[in-house]
Amino acid sequence: MRLVFVHLLFLTILGCSVKEKKVNDRDYSVLTKINGEEFKLESYEGNVIILNIWATWCKPCIAEFESLEKAKMKFKNKKVKIFAVSNEDISLIKDFVKKRKFNLEFIKLHGDLSYFNAYSLPTTLVYDKSGIETFRLTGGVDFNTNNFINKIIEIEKL
Repeated sequence: MRLVFVHLLFLTILGCSVKEKKVNDRDYSVLTKINGEEFKLESYEGNVIILNIWATWCKPCIAEFESLEKAKMKFKNKKVKIFAVSNEDISLIKDFVKKRKFNLEFIKLHGDLSYFNAYSLPTTLVYDKSGIETFRLTGGVDFNTNNFINKIIEIEKL
C-alpha cells in the first residue's frame, strides 16, 4: 500500500511539473524558408498548423504529399496552414521541390528531428489555433480521408 502511495505521489509531482508545449514555447529560429528567409511558426497563431516532417529519401513521406495537397484544397477557406519540414541539406530540398513541383510550403529545419520529438519518418504534428500540439501521426498517412479532414475542421472551429 505504501509503495502505491509513493508511486502516486511521484506521478502527481511529475504531472504537475510537465507543461504543455506550445508553438511559441520553442525556439523556431532554427526554421527557415527554403529561400533562406526567416520562418516563425508563432506568426501563424490563430491557425491550425499541420507540420509534416519528411525527407527526400523517404518513400512514405513523398507518397503522403499528394494526399496532403488534396487535403490542403479542402482547407482553402479555413484557418489551416500546412508546412513540410525537412532537416536535410538545403540543396537537396530545393532540388526535390524543383523536380516534384508539389504545392506545399517547404521549410528547412537547422537541427535534428528530435527538436520536434520526432524519431521516425514521416511524422506529422497538428497544433491548435492557440499553438498547443493536439495530436501527432507517425508513418504514412492518407490526409485526404474524411476522418482526418473532419478532425482538422473540428479543431479549426474551436
